[in-house]
Amino acid sequence: MKLVPILQVGGHIKAGAALPFGVRDAEGKLLLAKGQIVPSEQMREALLNRGVFVDMDELRDASARGADGGVAAGEDFFGRWEGLQTRLSTLLRAPQEPLFLPRVKECAAQLIGWVERFTDQMLFVVVQHDHSRHEVYGLAHLLHTAAVCAVVSRRLGWAPERQRSLVGAALTMNLSIIDLQGRLASRGGKLQPPQRAAINRHPDEAVAWLRNAGLDDAEWLSAVAQHHEQPGGGGYPQGLAEPCETAQLLRLADIFLAKLASRGGRAGLPAPQAAKLLYTGSNGHPFAALLVKEFGMFPPGTLVKLASGETAVAVRRGASGSTPLVSAVMNRHGDPLGAPVRRDSAQAEYAITGLAAPQTLRVKLSPHQLFDRRYEA
Repeated sequence: MKLVPILQVGGHIKAGAALPFGVRDAEGKLLLAKGQIVPSEQMREALLNRGVFVDMDELRDASARGADGGVAAGEDFFGRWEGLQTRLSTLLRAPQEPLFLPRVKECAAQLIGWVERFTDQMLFVVVQHDHSRHEVYGLAHLLHTAAVCAVVSRRLGWAPERQRSLVGAALTMNLSIIDLQGRLASRGGKLQPPQRAAINRHPDEAVAWLRNAGLDDAEWLSAVAQHHEQPGGGGYPQGLAEPCETAQLLRLADIFLAKLASRGGRAGLPAPQAAKLLYTGSNGHPFAALLVKEFGMFPPGTLVKLASGETAVAVRRGASGSTPLVSAVMNRHGDPLGAPVRRDSAQAEYAITGLAAPQTLRVKLSPHQLFDRRYEA
């Protein structure tokens, strides 16, 4: 049985209508039978946000009967992202719960399912995250790392089961220090001995918790155990000279996203600078090179100044890493525009001349509006 995340086929599900297929958990167990009525729009949204699955064969049957088969144009990615964050804030703090592992797998599959259709939106929410909310840093960092791992592993052409192992590891690598990370992000400063000890042992603790939850995925467990190991040695907790490939990709995504975040009075780095430091700091590791290429010089969510004098935000990656599609949000005089105006930075009159400081922004960015098809050029 091949399972498909339900969010990819939301157009099939209508409020007040019967389900055209069964709804299943990450293991394929039937949760809701085909033909059951979806009583309201609220129930429909709850179902789509739940991160459950449908059987590919049943989906084909539904498509053959005339359903549209894809994510409808009106599907709200950003609302779903918020819903996933909320779900993980409870889930990742309760690894002892009986359904912990299948629900983590559902969340991992949900992220992987978004990659093909919503890559630019995923990068946007990662880059535009409000890092002043230090108390949620630990949870946000896990979600962002998992999203980036989903994007890069797909670009690498890894098999689906390997992608799931990597993204699952990204979501669970810091299980024992989620709240500690939030406190450290808020305060900053030198680690106290108990805090350092907790940091040093967290890979082993996470592995123990995952094993207790019933995980027997060797690649997932190795990635968690080794995500702070460094090629050639010098990492922790074991000082391995040859960490596994999955752990190396996880470590680099972890480092890159930590550079983007502000913590303890230290401002986060702009994405171009963080990417450069990641590449040089890894001695040009191929995974670092691919991560930098995937993001581009100005990834979605980056504020830029244009040759036109306008201030804009990158929304979609372009033909090259330095020429994204952007939406102008302020004119050359610094006045907010009534609606975003799409610009192609590959055109000389709209070429990017530099980064714009976030504090100069005089308009609130609305991701729903920025990605609205009405503003596509």
